[in-house]
Amino acid sequence: MAGDVPTRSARWPWRDGLPVHLPCRPGDVPQAMLLPGDPDRVGIAAGVLDQVRDLGRRREFAMATGRWDGVPVGVCSTGIGGPSTEIAAVELAHLGARTLIRVGGMGAVDLDLPLGCFVIVEAAEGATGTARVYGGDPAGTRASPAVVDALEKAARALGLVHRRGRVRTTDSYYRGQDRPTHPAADVPPPYDGLVERLQSAGVAGMDMEAEPLFAVAAALGVQAGAVLAVHGNRITDRWLEDYEETQRNLVRLAATAVTYLHPATKPETSS
Repeated sequence: MAGDVPTRSARWPWRDGLPVHLPCRPGDVPQAMLLPGDPDRVGIAAGVLDQVRDLGRRREFAMATGRWDGVPVGVCSTGIGGPSTEIAAVELAHLGARTLIRVGGMGAVDLDLPLGCFVIVEAAEGATGTARVYGGDPAGTRASPAVVDALEKAARALGLVHRRGRVRTTDSYYRGQDRPTHPAADVPPPYDGLVERLQSAGVAGMDMEAEPLFAVAAALGVQAGAVLAVHGNRITDRWLEDYEETQRNLVRLAATAVTYLHPATKPETSS
């Protein structure tokens, strides 16, 4: 009978505590989560962490948990852009995550940022639709200061080339980042010349997830940050082809920051 079929609310379409999109259950999510965009990078992270447990994949969301220096760390891909990043952030926060750290790539607009180095994001400016919904400031939605400090401390401890900086987050990979939509095409106004304008303004580079992540996290009362590897430099027009070791260092950096932010989750050793 129709009345025997389980139903759920369209307003909050979770069922029995299970999220709509993420491939996990209550109790699976640790306090700190690393958020790459690409689902395939969850596998790279799994190769770095200890005691890894694969939680599976649903749509663009691949998940795993593990430990770094004894501290629980989770990894969840967000896919590309603000809408899927919002889904991951909201569902992870509801499942108990308290620290969300984006670990991704960026296109640098600073001549002094070499391929493979790291930018610890202090603020993300832009006009992404998701960030607007959550009250993000177009002039710059800030990362959580404690996360920024922990990421910088971790980068120093690991000896990784890094700097703090601002990024511009866009909803568009091609035209919105001053790229043509065909190799022979021009970029139309107002997007043409964006790289040079951002360079003049002291922006480090461009990405597609930092601003919405910061805005959503602030609205939900959880802390968030981002550390981005330079995958391309728009000034030198160079592209990082072999990025896997850079991605592994990205995970090491962010996971080390987690041990500073959540030391109470590390098991005590017996004397």
